[in-house]
Amino acid sequence: MPSVVRTLLLFTIVSLAQTFLAAQTSADDAIFTISVAAPTSAKDVQVRYFLTDESGTRWSSTEARAKDDKIFVHADTSGRTPKTISAIAYGPGCQFVTFTSEDLATSSRQGDFQCVKLPTVELRGTVPNSQHQQQLDVESMYVVRWAGKFFGVPGVSISPLAVTRTAVQSDGTFAMEVPDFTADPIWNSLSSDATLMFFLIDRATGHRLGGLKAPAALAKNGNLKVAASYPVVAFSIHRPTQTNDVIKPAK
Repeated sequence: MPSVVRTLLLFTIVSLAQTFLAAQTSADDAIFTISVAAPTSAKDVQVRYFLTDESGTRWSSTEARAKDDKIFVHADTSGRTPKTISAIAYGPGCQFVTFTSEDLATSSRQGDFQCVKLPTVELRGTVPNSQHQQQLDVESMYVVRWAGKFFGVPGVSISPLAVTRTAVQSDGTFAMEVPDFTADPIWNSLSSDATLMFFLIDRATGHRLGGLKAPAALAKNGNLKVAASYPVVAFSIHRPTQTNDVIKPAK
């Protein structure tokens, strides 16, 4: 089975599981609760986390549900009892917030997310002219290459974080304001290993037409290296994708 199809199926299964769990789980089932301070909406905060059981076995999960001003984190235990949790939370344009609980049995199992806004930087780019027969958007996503270091799982890759989306002009140019992730306090100690990945989207259908590849001098594994400033980036079409496919970031 082609890797893109496998990824699409995995993404579909995870999405269905999240939808089911949102309906079936309650706050009482949460192993960890994140309180989100206004004006940030809890539903706009993206969370990625790893759990560890008594034996030291780690596993990731995506069962986080927003309700009112809280995010309830659940565990796909599969017969295991989680002992520790490490989590990364990102809100639109905000500094990253990390959470670690070494013993869920004795801790408060709660954390707070208060958005501290990052400055922004303008990113201008171009896409090949052959793609301009329809109205297009460019979507940017943040690849958390430093996740393995934070979670203590070398080489791990987790789902990228949505950053922003903007229109492609008729001449193939686009401009977007992206957070200056280099201004985050954890940049020097943790988060400097990060890239931005981009997708070309048919605005009318929302379908992803392909990934965009940054020039080699600015890229790591085809994705744009996070930086404090960017030149005009001439992207090429990286790889065609199937409908609404999410490509797993490279390790």
